[in-house]
Amino acid sequence: MRSMATIWQREVGGFFASPILWVLAAGFLAFFGLVFTGYVANPGVQASMRPLLELTGTILLFVTPLLSMRLLAEELRSGTLELLMTSPVNDWQVISGKWLAAVVALVVMMSFTLIHVVMMYRMAPNGIDSGPLVTSYLGIALLGMALLAIGTLTSSMTANQVVAAFLGVMITMVLWFMPFLGQQVFGAGTAVGEILTYIGISEHYLNFGQGVVDTRDVVYFVTLTVGALFVATRVLETRRWR
Repeated sequence: MRSMATIWQREVGGFFASPILWVLAAGFLAFFGLVFTGYVANPGVQASMRPLLELTGTILLFVTPLLSMRLLAEELRSGTLELLMTSPVNDWQVISGKWLAAVVALVVMMSFTLIHVVMMYRMAPNGIDSGPLVTSYLGIALLGMALLAIGTLTSSMTANQVVAAFLGVMITMVLWFMPFLGQQVFGAGTAVGEILTYIGISEHYLNFGQGVVDTRDVVYFVTLTVGALFVATRVLETRRWR
């Protein structure tokens, strides 16, 4: 655990010292603020953050691969991964420490959206429903952790950060639109359609906006996260024997 904490601390420091995090945060907040302004300017709109937070999930499909693309790709490019792998730390600790650092960076980025929540509270005469708000943020947290795990996996596969980001976007986009593929191509009631719908990310993520936490959705995201990190660990192990 001490070795993983050391890697985590180093990566967190690297995130906050790098302009990538702040550029992504600035772009994300500018876009989110613009959408928020347009949303509250509509006189017939409901006092709810749910539509905005649902949109956040789509934005994360592009933000998380950019946030995680450097985790292992940069180590591979610079040749420092070999030095790291000769230190007294196992592959799972390397993967977990880097992934946790990316999670911290994403949490910091998303915490700025609480400013808009406070603004919505102040503008709504009767306040806003806290149930869907809390579950929506829980869904964002689970989605973000899963997408960062996929980004960690793609970063372990190549020394090129751009390629790692591209692979991450492609994988997450396929998973996001898989329910649409299952329902439109194979039919909503067919076995293949139901399987593809369950595998897809969007159906599980959007359920959190309803204000109800379904354990099946939680298990899905935890399984996806652990599975992606496990595969990333196996990829890292193969590099140890090359």
